[in-house]
Amino acid sequence: MLALAFPGPAQAQKTDVVVLFNGDVLTGDVKELYRGLLRFKTDSMSTVYIEWLDIKSIRSDKNFTLETVTGLRAFGNIKTSGDFASIEVAYADRSVRLDKYSVVVITQIKDTFINRLDGSVSAGLNFRKANSEQQYNFGFTVKYRSQRHTYDSTFSATSSTREDSSPNERYFLNVGHRFYLRPKWATLEGAELEQNSELDLRLRTLLLGGGQRQFVNTNQNRFDASAGLALNNESYFSAAKSSRTSLECFGSVGYEYFKFNTPKADLVARFTVFPSLTERGRVRTSLNSVLSWEIIADLTLNFTVYASTDNRPPNIEDDGEETAVSDSDYGLTTSLGWTF
Repeated sequence: MLALAFPGPAQAQKTDVVVLFNGDVLTGDVKELYRGLLRFKTDSMSTVYIEWLDIKSIRSDKNFTLETVTGLRAFGNIKTSGDFASIEVAYADRSVRLDKYSVVVITQIKDTFINRLDGSVSAGLNFRKANSEQQYNFGFTVKYRSQRHTYDSTFSATSSTREDSSPNERYFLNVGHRFYLRPKWATLEGAELEQNSELDLRLRTLLLGGGQRQFVNTNQNRFDASAGLALNNESYFSAAKSSRTSLECFGSVGYEYFKFNTPKADLVARFTVFPSLTERGRVRTSLNSVLSWEIIADLTLNFTVYASTDNRPPNIEDDGEETAVSDSDYGLTTSLGWTF
């Protein structure tokens, strides 16, 4: 099974051809087009990144999923037509022609499970002599792609300890799935687990489902909006009421920005509102954003901003009296990251 999952070098024949407008011809393996850059793996130059506008023609017999600025998706092997301004995508006995300059995403659909995974890992550590204060953060993202499905998972952990106080910890895990229905539309399903000592939250389990609409999809900007329903169950460390379950609706907006001129920069941000349907007047919000600067190939410096609010936090018992815990938590972390 391991031999099948990790094919050896002899199995990976680099037969794809890319021709640039300056006359250069490259032979290798087309990996993906993302944010205006084609990732192309060669034997002699390792992996190179080529600006999409510099490519005159491209040809590959492997299977890819292509996405255009209008949200149109096509699947099959690819080659540039004779006018060099369009791409022919062929699979079995079907073919479709796309405007080359409208294509914003090309993803290779590989044969083995392990080769369909993309992701990143990041970690950071801060230390101060005063009060022996230590802070650390760790996170990872993993994404799996197929012809019409995308599965992704995100984990983050942040912890701060001092001699004169108890640890402050936040852990967050998200698993999601998207099924692409038609141009710009997809279904959205997911689950989240969260623990946050600042909010007295022992465990929040969130199950959600809805739809997503993409409004902007270019090589530099992306903007989408999502909406749906969520089932929320919460338990607390010291609350008078140990747990509660509520039905919520949610609305979410996401924005991505990319600059591929050196140094490369990547901004990903998402803001979500959770109005409760069963607890009148209760509204939660969540913000997560990451700004990444590339240091060298695949190594980045990351700045992460997160924030959570709850206008109706639980009450905790303290010497027989009930007091409300904090209604918000926010933070900024720095880390080094590696993409794979």
